[in-house]
Amino acid sequence: MTADFLMPLRRLHGRMYEAKKERKEICYLCRRIKEADESTIFFVLSPSHGNLGDHAIALSTIDMLTEMEIQYIEITTAQLSQLKHHHKLSVMNGHRIIVNGGGNLGTLWFDVEELFRSVICENPNSIIFCLPNTIFYEKTEWGDEELKRSKEIYNHHPALQLYAREKASFDFMSQLYRNVKLVPDMVLFMDKSQTQKKRQGCLLCMRSDREKTCTDEQEKQIWASAQKLFRDQVKYTDMCLDHGVSPAKRKQELKVKFDEFRNAQLVITDRLHGMIFAAITGTPCIVIDSKSPKVRGCYEWIRYLDYIRFADTAEQIEALYADIPKGEKRYDNTVLFPYLDILKTDILNFRG
Repeated sequence: MTADFLMPLRRLHGRMYEAKKERKEICYLCRRIKEADESTIFFVLSPSHGNLGDHAIALSTIDMLTEMEIQYIEITTAQLSQLKHHHKLSVMNGHRIIVNGGGNLGTLWFDVEELFRSVICENPNSIIFCLPNTIFYEKTEWGDEELKRSKEIYNHHPALQLYAREKASFDFMSQLYRNVKLVPDMVLFMDKSQTQKKRQGCLLCMRSDREKTCTDEQEKQIWASAQKLFRDQVKYTDMCLDHGVSPAKRKQELKVKFDEFRNAQLVITDRLHGMIFAAITGTPCIVIDSKSPKVRGCYEWIRYLDYIRFADTAEQIEALYADIPKGEKRYDNTVLFPYLDILKTDILNFRG
């Protein structure tokens, strides 16, 4: 009876402690923002969850800012949500803001879309750069209403620059918004192929979240094809870890995943960043058509790489693998550098 009586009190004490801790963290963050030099850029909506594709996007963005010798303060999605909860988003107003890229625009990950809208609304005097993104609004009455709402909010801001990471999103966004440019996914500007390892076996990197389109039967066919090629040296990997990853642990966790790709003779994937991680590590890869325009669209940026192949069905895997040239691969992304230069020039000169 005593334990049952005290449990609600313990829970209340726990909630009070967490609320006090959050207020302290918000006060510290707001103080950092207010004390920042006027040239400081705020890099927002970066991940602290376990999706390593999002972390790689963030790391590539930070590499760019570091190369440009730009001071920045990173504010994760979780921290941004706290600022919104405490009505403090406007503390950044007047500073340049860079929004992490990804697949966040629209209704698929609507909580992130709403947070981005809040950043736009609360910072009318800021120049805001939304880095290369995929856009998706579901074809429903609700989706149409939210698209209309986003259009109103985005176009009301005087200095918002948007970047699409594939042509389907670029064409769609260009019909809706004023300032839109086509730039590859930020991770494609990284090169992790310099250090080559002894390769063995096959990695299967397949979606398991709300964007999954492969059926269980299709995955069985993919597994069977991989086993024909590599026998018992086939294993699954995932781009999403089962735990959160702080910005401080980002490089460490990404290195582990890059090494895993570098150890494989072949990667078979329906994930965008499964394909991209294979590309930047010089790892042969067969991309299974996921019916998602972002995967096929981003493949167009790297279709010149002879070790990345696109398959419409699992039955093509064996033939496509046989057709990939043998030998060590090096990732050459020099053809993409002009797009990175566009982004850098905008960050330095854009005025809306």
